[in-house]
Amino acid sequence: SYADVLGKFRARQIDILIGTQMIAKGLDFPNVTLVGIINADIGLHSPDFRAGERTFQLLTQVAGRAGRGETEGEVIVQTFSPASPSLQHARHHDFTGFYEQEISFREAFRHPPFARMLLVRVRGVSAERTSHAAAAVARKLKSLAPDSVEVSESAPAPLERSHGQYRFHVILKSSFGAVLGKLARELLSSMTLPEDVVMTLDVDPYSLM
Repeated sequence: SYADVLGKFRARQIDILIGTQMIAKGLDFPNVTLVGIINADIGLHSPDFRAGERTFQLLTQVAGRAGRGETEGEVIVQTFSPASPSLQHARHHDFTGFYEQEISFREAFRHPPFARMLLVRVRGVSAERTSHAAAAVARKLKSLAPDSVEVSESAPAPLERSHGQYRFHVILKSSFGAVLGKLARELLSSMTLPEDVVMTLDVDPYSLM
């Protein structure tokens, strides 16, 4: 059905195409002259340090669908945060400006690439048991971690409940990836959790959701 819709759009049997982010990439229709982006803030305000980068990337990709032929294109963005650096830099196709500002934020808060990160996810069907287990994991990590490692308190994941399970996070940061790897192995070998609670470790996670 996806290929059928795109075929009709290319043949000009359809004039307006409405879709999710999947229509933002890889489509080349010379006759598209107007692109509208609804609720651009949804990704921008997600609790992930890469939110601004992802928003900039998406806006740039979507905007690139308009004006690919001889006729100039126009892009309209709906946002509650028009002054956001991600939106303003995307508006002007300013890749260098966005990079310079974003990399300064990363350095100030010791986010990658200025530190390595380990995300410990603890999930289970019982909110109480999972919360207690995550708190125990955080305490254990604090007792094992050297001074070169920052260990957060346990906290509910941004998406706290998914597929019937409650989810909690503990985040570790260090300048030394080998130290995080050693700490992860020590945690796995020494931590015992309830049978209905699962712990996973994600080194340099792509998403904190």
